[in-house]
Amino acid sequence: MKKYIKSAAVILLALVMTFSIVACGKPQMVSQEQLEEAEKSGVAEGEITFTYEPAATSSASKEAAERFISAFEKKYKDVKVERDYTATSDTRIASADIGDVFYFAELYTYKYAVTDKALLPLDGFVEKFDIDLSDVYSGIYALGLVNGRLYFVPRDYNHMALIYNKTAVTEAGASASVKPEWTWAEFQALCEQLYGDDYYPIDLNLGYSPVYTAFFEAYTYRNSWCSTTDKKITFIDEEGKILRAVKEALDLAKKDYAKITGVNDTAEGFAGKEAVFKTCVYPSVQSAGKNYDNLGVEWDLINMPLFENPSFGCGASGVGVFSRTQNVTAAAALALFFFAPEGQKSFNAGNGGSVPLLKSVDEEGFDAWKYPDDPNWSTKNWDAFVYKADTASTPGQVNCRMPIEVAEAIDEGVINILRNDLSGSASYSDGFAALEQKCNEIWELLTV
Repeated sequence: MKKYIKSAAVILLALVMTFSIVACGKPQMVSQEQLEEAEKSGVAEGEITFTYEPAATSSASKEAAERFISAFEKKYKDVKVERDYTATSDTRIASADIGDVFYFAELYTYKYAVTDKALLPLDGFVEKFDIDLSDVYSGIYALGLVNGRLYFVPRDYNHMALIYNKTAVTEAGASASVKPEWTWAEFQALCEQLYGDDYYPIDLNLGYSPVYTAFFEAYTYRNSWCSTTDKKITFIDEEGKILRAVKEALDLAKKDYAKITGVNDTAEGFAGKEAVFKTCVYPSVQSAGKNYDNLGVEWDLINMPLFENPSFGCGASGVGVFSRTQNVTAAAALALFFFAPEGQKSFNAGNGGSVPLLKSVDEEGFDAWKYPDDPNWSTKNWDAFVYKADTASTPGQVNCRMPIEVAEAIDEGVINILRNDLSGSASYSDGFAALEQKCNEIWELLTV
């Protein structure tokens, strides 16, 4: 008799849930009580859907996704993952036509978590699934935090580094100067040696958030310019430390030592010349490296010069759990699998993968992402992409640190400030003072 009563109850619950979904047109949002219950006693089982956009446009990305899903299902044998290799969009999220776990770039985390209320916090599941957060590079973990809670799990690790013309460095007699321990001060001194008839020292994308955020922290400390506690932006500090590295970069640009993308590209001092160093991230190396190979130029990789406070802007795309999922525990398990060694090794083991985001994976010598089967590329300095990753990585996108409205003001403002300073129409200090005031006024209005 109990068996039939239990079956009837299950059927009734299913009918109620179905009626609720049909009545409102989409599943109800997961309540706080449901979330806490899943964190406490939920079991990873049943079916979930994984919306993974990159697999729709790249066979390599599809391979990476398939490796990842297979490894996940091997570990969580009671979970079945349905593939949805189509694009994530605001429309799909609003209409609940999106997977339980879905892909997006880190710069949308605040929007999806706060503005759209489309994501569930995942930090409550960390202990349940034995995730060792101390093994995750700190900067990349911080990308997913909104108001102290984890809403985004990166799939890989990317921080800014440099690809460089090794032939030009050798010809300039500067080979010994280019090394992991080189400092920003040493690089500035090296620029005069590298500038000549054929080359200028660096193509520096200073108007790009993962670059300029590191420059803001160069002579101070993490988040010194951005306080989420006080909800305040500070560019103009008493000692001038926050903008010191920016000023030094502008000084290099005024000497035609540094070309800043979108700012002084057309300066006469760069005409007919190539950059010795160029800012890059791991995914862009394939095309840049092949270009050097086609030109017959020897090239290599090196980490950005070390500031007084070493800082490398990092970023990644990744996943989150939909706030209307009908299987909270299994969805959380799939998302957090990107923080597990098995997840990182499977995803980054071949085509479509990238740089693993775990210290332990690097320390044990996992090198699938370092082109081990290519004798011409396997000897490159791939460690530039993980150099000091645990201590010097900092969230690159301003969207990951503050409300979108404030972040957009900064992103739009920085490049205009750099242009105005180099054109002589307004100083960088005046520009940043005005931007600071604008950002704080926006932030204050958002919190009233």
